[in-house]
Amino acid sequence: MTTTPADALSELDLRVLAFEHDRARHDRSKEAEIRVEFEMSPARYYQVLDRVIDSPAALAHDPQLVTRLQRLRRARTAARAARRFVQPGAAPDPREEDR
Repeated sequence: MTTTPADALSELDLRVLAFEHDRARHDRSKEAEIRVEFEMSPARYYQVLDRVIDSPAALAHDPQLVTRLQRLRRARTAARAARRFVQPGAAPDPREEDR
């Protein structure tokens, strides 16, 4: 018997990938659906999703979806890292006032 990449994924992993395939956007209704569909908090769901998209089996199962999700995660991480925080007592950046 040969194993397929999907064999290495749990039922939950496959459900998470299917859910992400069907629901690309991140909004409040998606978070409500996560609570109903998976009976877990959105924070826990995204922890599971991060684990799943790091799995070689998930990449083999649906490479287009997994690479898109990894790319979005990298973009969010880079955006967080690029934020500049004002030190307490420091003068704010004048460009911030223009926003």
